[in-house]
Amino acid sequence: MHFTIAHELDAPLDAVELAVLSPDLGPRLATRVASLESVVTVEHALRDGELLRVLRFQASAPLPIFRSYPVAKDAMSWEERSTYRLSDHASTWQVSPKEQWRSYFRSAGTYRLERLPQGRTRRRVEGDIEIRLHLLGPLVERLALAEVQRTYDAEADTLRELIRA
Repeated sequence: MHFTIAHELDAPLDAVELAVLSPDLGPRLATRVASLESVVTVEHALRDGELLRVLRFQASAPLPIFRSYPVAKDAMSWEERSTYRLSDHASTWQVSPKEQWRSYFRSAGTYRLERLPQGRTRRRVEGDIEIRLHLLGPLVERLALAEVQRTYDAEADTLRELIRA
């Protein structure tokens, strides 16, 4: 399932980019998303105009469709690895669940900041989610995409907060 999520921010691209590069972004995001137990920065390295960031996410509960099933805690944990390039104000990202769950899930995409008139910035995230579950895959993809939307909405609020700080 392909998705595009865009937010417009009332700040110039340079200010938004500084917020995107902040090592505080992941931990602050965790406080804004009820379905997340934690977001831990595993790696945050800026070298040669590129930021390599690895965030480890731990969900607080499984998706609602799985609440009546015993879901292993590590099935609700994943890492997001991204490489942000200052030269084009964009990154590529991929989500990796724990090894034993990778055959069921794949997600990757791009993250881009765009200058808008009047000193504003658009943040556009495009990606694909693929969940390979017999019969339930498309339904679980839609539920997962709703969580992704909530998370990127919260990230936009977190960026606004970091810009004001």
